[in-house]
Amino acid sequence: MALLRIEKFRSELLDNERDIYIYLPPGYADGSGRAYPALYLHDGQNMFHPAYNGQSWNLHLAADRLIAEGKIEEIVMIGVANMEGERANEYTHALEGVDYKRDKWNIEPKGELYERFLIEELKPFVDRLLRTKTGPEHTALLGSSRGGQVTYHIGMRRPDVFGHLGIISPYLYHVDPADLTETRVYARFAEKKPLEKIWIDLGGREGTLIMEKHVRGLVRELLDAGYEPDRQLAYYFDPDAEHTERDWERRAELPLIHFFGRRGELARLTLTETKATVMHGEDAVCRIVACAEYEGGLKLTPLGGAFASAGTAPARIDGEGVVRSPRCENAKVAFRFGASSAELDWAPRPRTESPISG
Repeated sequence: MALLRIEKFRSELLDNERDIYIYLPPGYADGSGRAYPALYLHDGQNMFHPAYNGQSWNLHLAADRLIAEGKIEEIVMIGVANMEGERANEYTHALEGVDYKRDKWNIEPKGELYERFLIEELKPFVDRLLRTKTGPEHTALLGSSRGGQVTYHIGMRRPDVFGHLGIISPYLYHVDPADLTETRVYARFAEKKPLEKIWIDLGGREGTLIMEKHVRGLVRELLDAGYEPDRQLAYYFDPDAEHTERDWERRAELPLIHFFGRRGELARLTLTETKATVMHGEDAVCRIVACAEYEGGLKLTPLGGAFASAGTAPARIDGEGVVRSPRCENAKVAFRFGASSAELDWAPRPRTESPISG
């Protein structure tokens, strides 16, 4: 493995300079001359080195481990540093539906120029410098938060260049913390694009910055457009994850496996109980989250499965896994995904006695 840094890479389109960080896999220097798939990463200074908040995604370590375990093929990764004060501008497209004038910052949208910078200036340079496979079926784009938003927009506009999209904790709505007014800042693309694979995820503790209902709304739009659930379009929800580099590091290996690995057969299907939120309604008792784990290391939250009640005293559970009835004897909740199923006991928990002091 080698990490390289290209300082002050010039963009004539954006009239600025930024550092580019490159990861080369362990076999790159073996003299074979073979070419590798490429993954382009927004906020590149965070990907291999501590930057914001002293944290890093440590994607080089994740890739090294996954390659050594045979879970993904060897890849090249290109981290594109953001321009700090220009980040929101460069990651915002002036498209229909993107109400950037009501965003939380004063946005001067430069997303189209940033898109052209990646495609017309940076990618040709990388393809000349390194042994990369150049087609969209071998080229991925990934980013988080606003980086997830710009990944979505670029990928939907240019599937001829980027065939795999990693949309991590995407910033899709600005929610005003004062009155909870919601402003949409992403465009809708009704027609299916010729993309290879899409990965979308988020955490359950990202607050109003990234809300599950907004991300699930985008997922539903993509499903309605015709993307195949759980194969072409993979979704993952981590109830305990926050909006931090640390939490993105913990699950960053999953899109790598989705893009560049072989998932294998379904190895395990599990159900986890987590807290319901006010968004689920006053009658929500709790939330059940399903997780499908595959032989190749991939984990996802199934889009194609179905919740149901089980046992002799059925619990009331909806399609999103929200339970709306109290615990009772002989009650269970179940989830079926393809030929597999999992159950979770919904009987009352035994009371724990308080210790007696004397």
